[in-house]
Amino acid sequence: MGLKWVCAGFVYLLVGLILNAVQFCNGGITSNFVRKNDQSLDMPVDSDVFRVPPGYNAPQQVHITQGDYEGKGVIVSWITPDEPGSSTVLYWAENSQLKNSADGLVVTYKYFNYTSGYIHHCTIQNLEYDTKYYYIVGIGNATRQFWFRTPPKVGPEVPYTFGLIGDLGQTYDSNC
Repeated sequence: MGLKWVCAGFVYLLVGLILNAVQFCNGGITSNFVRKNDQSLDMPVDSDVFRVPPGYNAPQQVHITQGDYEGKGVIVSWITPDEPGSSTVLYWAENSQLKNSADGLVVTYKYFNYTSGYIHHCTIQNLEYDTKYYYIVGIGNATRQFWFRTPPKVGPEVPYTFGLIGDLGQTYDSNC
């Protein structure tokens, strides 16, 4: 009979400790940020930048990043949804008839039940400073053309403007 009371006392003690821990270990509110339920006005969901480009397996989410520390390289990245396609970028300077090509690579990844599209990365190197370049990604009837300007040569009195974008998926538009 004594063992029964000891076990019951232990259970009561354990439950009491757990309830105490819940009461005193509550993290509470850690931020005053509250996500709004309405749509963002700065980038409407029906904007043309969100439309899928025409053509089978057309390149999507095309973007560039600086490809080296000096400003003479650019990394072009994009996604193709249906198959790998081409990872080659055709590019040329604004006042040039000579077209060059650079070959990149393609990767995919899986995360639980999600499988990414075909992610392409192509580095273009040995570009001229402060020059406008045009480039084309894709093949066949699903090509897309864009342009960029390389920065001026690095120096103590050279102004340099750049953009910085981050997507944390924390807005209404990210959840669409």
